[in-house]
Amino acid sequence: MNDAGYVRRSKRVVYENAWLSFEAHEIVHPTGAPGVHGVVVTPRASAVVLVDGNDVLLARQARFAIDAVVLEVIKGGRHEGEDGLACAQRESREEAGVVALQWYALGQTYEIPSIVQEPVELYLGAGLSPAPLAPEEVERIDVVRMRFDDALEACADGRIDDAVTAIALLRAKRALERQAAR
Repeated sequence: MNDAGYVRRSKRVVYENAWLSFEAHEIVHPTGAPGVHGVVVTPRASAVVLVDGNDVLLARQARFAIDAVVLEVIKGGRHEGEDGLACAQRESREEAGVVALQWYALGQTYEIPSIVQEPVELYLGAGLSPAPLAPEEVERIDVVRMRFDDALEACADGRIDDAVTAIALLRAKRALERQAAR
């Protein structure tokens, strides 16, 4: 039994590709009822709020599962042997074409904690300069420059509806405010 009260009896991989696997777990719920629960297993990921003065750089890209184009912070999965910060730095170059001089850790969050196992590590990058890397072959990303406060407002009114982006922007705002108060 784990801290949440679930007993994991067995698991099997139902589907697997280069980016994720889907596992079916036979479990006993905290209530004692037996069941089967699905878990999406991905590599750990990083997301970064890239700040340039009063602006933030966001990525506009198509997302298959919802068949829509989404405005979100820069994010992506770690490569083997890569830590969270190195992933954020690489993704910043691949997706936004920039490097940041200053980096600040903003903690971690979960995308969908009921089914996705790994957290996303959050970072704030500032002091930007151009340094593009070729994007991944499967990605087409448009970089959108937006006033930071407008991005927060877009989260509040639903124009930005990616949960990791909303949490990352809120934490970055707090970190920037604390920095300014020093």
